[in-house]
Amino acid sequence: MSSTQIEQLINEVQAAFDRRPTEIESGLDVEDAALLQLRKACRLLAGAEALREANYYTLVIEASFVAIERSVEFRLLERGTMQPDDLPGTHPGVYREAATRGIFSETMAEDLADLWRDHRAKTYYQDGLASADRAEAMYALASEIHAYINGRSRQSHECLCDEID
Repeated sequence: MSSTQIEQLINEVQAAFDRRPTEIESGLDVEDAALLQLRKACRLLAGAEALREANYYTLVIEASFVAIERSVEFRLLERGTMQPDDLPGTHPGVYREAATRGIFSETMAEDLADLWRDHRAKTYYQDGLASADRAEAMYALASEIHAYINGRSRQSHECLCDEID
């Protein structure tokens, strides 16, 4: 592999993102921004479960955090309290917005932000080590939050989790 090959691949990737997509992932071809976030969360949880079975614990932890954030963003968009362009741009910002909009209590939002700061970032970027019990606990938390948020939605029937299982 040379730098020329890498540059060529970067250009190919850029071109792929510039083209109109043709083979869209099943279930994600929706017009509604809220439903797109909900269904991304469903897919992230399904992916986390598959990766957990393959013992890829770092990826399970990462996907679980992202699934929580997509679930929160679904609820923010569904309620009409935010527009797609206004969604929080940071991970802790998602939790703060969830508390501000009454999705979680302030304490719960702070606890989630602490988990993200203290453990997700450490596991992904620093010296934290992913393990089976950590991945299992994080996956269980993400699944419960997804179900909690979806259970309060008028669009809960749009969730793909039952289709995936």
